[in-house]
Amino acid sequence: MFQTEQIRVGGFDSNFSYLVRNGTDCAIVDPCGDVEKIHAAWNAAKSAIPFLKSTYILLTHSHADHVSGISLVRRFFPAPVCASRFTPLRCDRKLDDGERLPLGEGFLECLLTPGHSPDSICYRTSDDSALFTGDTLFVGCCGFCRAEPMFASLRRLRALPDCLTVYSGHDYGEFPSDSLGRQKRVNPYLSAETLAQFRERLRHLE
Repeated sequence: MFQTEQIRVGGFDSNFSYLVRNGTDCAIVDPCGDVEKIHAAWNAAKSAIPFLKSTYILLTHSHADHVSGISLVRRFFPAPVCASRFTPLRCDRKLDDGERLPLGEGFLECLLTPGHSPDSICYRTSDDSALFTGDTLFVGCCGFCRAEPMFASLRRLRALPDCLTVYSGHDYGEFPSDSLGRQKRVNPYLSAETLAQFRERLRHLE
């Protein structure tokens, strides 16, 4: 069973990092902001599960506010850094669309979702409990973007199961996280039916 801890790391703009565990395997998503908060979460997890392993550091995209803590995090969490195959960053592993990263008895599915940036990627847990969306999808909105690729990426996320919990890269919404099913109903960018409608709604994106 996957367990997700959402960490308010502050950063440049109300950033979130995440500690994701399945069995004794653990991943950190978007190491940034106040790294000591990530360190504290990791230490607490290890205290509860002494054999917990640092398995992956996952990046949702290469923007500075999401990757600023990589070098500090690797001092206590020595795991390979993984990102989209389109990332301009040097990393240990570049991921293809649909690739499955084993974590415990399950896996994280990699979904390339360009739009906010060419290297944007989301990670879906195999038990459909969590979807880590970076700046592709926020609670109530989406990231600044190029319209056509973002519309295609959001349509792809819209096709995923309602039960997934959306965990984004920033605390911008009504709630820090929300079900994908609810976001399909209330998020105007996710619910846009046509590219023209999506472009019109982007005019109101703040």
